[in-house]
Amino acid sequence: MTPDEHWALWRSDPRATPFQSPAWLDAWWTHLGGGPRYDAEIRDADGRLAAALPLFVWDDAGTRRLVPVGAGHSDYCDALLTPGTAPERLWPAILRSPEAFDEVLLPDLRPDSPLLTPPPAGWTATDETAETCPVLALPRRGSPLDGLTRSQRRKVVHDRHRAASLGDVREELVEAHEIDGALDALFDLHGARWARDGQPGVLADPRIRAFHRAAAPGLAEAGLLRIAVVRQAGRIVAVLYGLADGARWHSYINAVDMTVPGQSFGTLAFACLIEAAADCGAGEFHFLRGDEPYKSRWGAVPTRTVRRRVRRA
Repeated sequence: MTPDEHWALWRSDPRATPFQSPAWLDAWWTHLGGGPRYDAEIRDADGRLAAALPLFVWDDAGTRRLVPVGAGHSDYCDALLTPGTAPERLWPAILRSPEAFDEVLLPDLRPDSPLLTPPPAGWTATDETAETCPVLALPRRGSPLDGLTRSQRRKVVHDRHRAASLGDVREELVEAHEIDGALDALFDLHGARWARDGQPGVLADPRIRAFHRAAAPGLAEAGLLRIAVVRQAGRIVAVLYGLADGARWHSYINAVDMTVPGQSFGTLAFACLIEAAADCGAGEFHFLRGDEPYKSRWGAVPTRTVRRRVRRA
């Protein structure tokens, strides 16, 4: 599968998210991947790529698990399929060399994933509920804030008024030339927040930072990156690292300056990204994994992902 084929397949699949894009997966593999690659591909009669699932063999304490590239850092894992390709064709491609692995582990599948079709005879699938990924339905017209509960709507207005009282507060999506600075702020603010609890935080790992720095330019070039920031007197006080694929926008990770008393800059960053998603015609805003109470206060409805294990019968 060439990069051009991968991008063409990604663009043809209406279910594809940025987590299945070459920009995300190639950067992940470069900085966080390891083990033998084992990619599943399906081609049509003319040799064109019709479906694909990038995989690798993970040696987990002696158990060889076949897992998707990007697992662990991708809130949604999945295969890519062109419209009209039968999802049942995926399993023969995945299981073509059973001697290479002991089991298939597919984490973070959405409930409508084509990978949840039954495996062929001789194999058994075990499914379990994985993560909670709340989803907010966005209105076709009007502000998404209009659909909030009265208390949450008042909170957004109140938090914006409090921030405005400081003076020179702006909410905005960053431009391409501002990405590096926004990532610097994200890493610094996230680290400072977790340092308060005596922990390093997930973004402290230099490999993870390198992954995001490598992924961001490709995501931005493809129109998939959305980073909302809140600035006070020119200084970034909140960052919300988001992704978008047209029909859906996603909030991936955020960080807030906790040193300014009486402020909720994080609310402003989410309001900025949610309003921008609605303005662009997106139908859904995905808060992604985690059932933190603030997500339900925005009106998001819990959606569960599925973890599937496939073993020999």
